[in-house]
Amino acid sequence: MREQSILITGVTRRVGAHLAGHLLEAGHRVIGTYRRETDALRMLIDKGLIALPLDLLERDRLEAFAAEVAGQTDRLDLIVHNASIWHGDADCAADPELAAAMYTVHVTSPIELTEHLQRALPARERNDGHADRQAVFLTDAHIDEGEPDHIHYIASKAAIESSIRSLALRYAPHTRVNAIAPGLLMFHPEDDAEYRRHRLNRRLLPFEPGPGVVSQTVDYLMACPLINQAVIRLDTGRRWEN
Repeated sequence: MREQSILITGVTRRVGAHLAGHLLEAGHRVIGTYRRETDALRMLIDKGLIALPLDLLERDRLEAFAAEVAGQTDRLDLIVHNASIWHGDADCAADPELAAAMYTVHVTSPIELTEHLQRALPARERNDGHADRQAVFLTDAHIDEGEPDHIHYIASKAAIESSIRSLALRYAPHTRVNAIAPGLLMFHPEDDAEYRRHRLNRRLLPFEPGPGVVSQTVDYLMACPLINQAVIRLDTGRRWEN
């Protein structure tokens, strides 16, 4: 595969940091967004990451940000919309702005950023019928079954997942649009043994897969030119009983 020019939103931690590092090691040109600096971000910069600040809550900044990306590369082969925020319903009830923020970060801003990037760095129809670009949205494997304490979070992820079909119709044939829907990938350091056991016992494949499965799936989507309007679930299977 030739060197790709890639934009990933949210590369300071966990999945985003791992994916950026993986793609840099594969020899690709990677632009990553961040809201605050972290040790992981600094390590990625040392490896060649082009780091650009961006807060997706600031929608009036998106057009200027697209122009900044165009100043760093003359083409864009892949956009990975990874940036995410997570608030439970109890927090959203106490502060309604938190719910609105999730819809902005997960739905409105990624759609608008994709449009601004198309204007700033147009993907073009090719003579061979292949897409010139791909956009990948990270959603959530729990969309189909729901989460009683995270209704706003799941609803916002479901909204962007449903939008990939419309976006694919808008941008065909020059851009493919797909989604990756992870379930349990990795625990947080503060998760105790009982919580970990409970989560794993709900899985058909009871292991902690880690962020590498997302990188593997991105590699697959990059390598297979036929996939469009697809949602790939990464959830190890889930038992019926809770």
